[in-house]
Amino acid sequence: MKDINFDLKQLRSFLSVVEHRSFTRASRVLRLGQATVSNHVSALEEALGVELIRRSSREFRLTPRGEVFREFCERQLASIDSLRNELAGASAAGVGVVAASTIPSAYLLPAAIAAVVRANPDVRYRLDVSDSREVIEMIKEGSAEIGVSGRSVRHPLLDFERIHRDELVLVAPIEGYPDALTPADLAKLPLVSREKGSGSREALERALLGSGVSPSDLKVVLECTTSEGLREAVAAGIGMGFVSRLAVSAPAIPQGLKIVRTGPFEIRRDIFLVYQSGKKLSRPAELLADELRAAFGRGGGNASAPAGPKRS
Repeated sequence: MKDINFDLKQLRSFLSVVEHRSFTRASRVLRLGQATVSNHVSALEEALGVELIRRSSREFRLTPRGEVFREFCERQLASIDSLRNELAGASAAGVGVVAASTIPSAYLLPAAIAAVVRANPDVRYRLDVSDSREVIEMIKEGSAEIGVSGRSVRHPLLDFERIHRDELVLVAPIEGYPDALTPADLAKLPLVSREKGSGSREALERALLGSGVSPSDLKVVLECTTSEGLREAVAAGIGMGFVSRLAVSAPAIPQGLKIVRTGPFEIRRDIFLVYQSGKKLSRPAELLADELRAAFGRGGGNASAPAGPKRS
């Protein structure tokens, strides 16, 4: 019997295709070409000598052998994550890798990390900042131990713990814009928006639809990948924009910027601590998770009611 050869990139491609039931969506999430993802799965099928996925224009499903291989892949990746954590825990100092979306990275995590480091001088962190969708992907693939995200998803391998309730407010230049607007008025004025995949963008679109306004009707003149970039673009006069109240609380609000009243139209969203279900956290990750719960968890709760991460 010939040796079976495959690599981790192929396993991740296979699992992503299975999760999203689409080569196209998997390629977008993995940030790989669709042809690359397809080649990864084809190479696995050739190496194993079996059909893993039955796909046609009318159906997409795992074969029975594909189900067996999916369980194998999940076990292997979980073992690799466990090894990574054990190796990290063996270090005297220890470095915790944290993924966070822009608002938590700027306004929630600095104080929490500072408190942990003051009490534990041997602990260090690396903070990766991205949008909420990418934060969740980093936790899924194990490139970060814990994340702080402005959105949550249903996933069997992830737990989301609500730690903060945020509010989005409409900001505009002081001159040339009204002091109050209704949701219907939003389509009449230029808007600066966050990019797709951000928790802020998702919360805004959900609230608009709930008020009978289609997000496609908005006059979006600029998309920004950070809340600070959106805030500064509005201050420069490009248009209005919705941003976390944390980003425009004194003294953070730039001169020439005002908060526009939107009456009963409110946009609230939860900020979550996210980690892999049942995963043993390294000491740095455990310390930071506990600090975030203590500092911001008042009035929060657990979105998926897990028992909590296992401690290493």
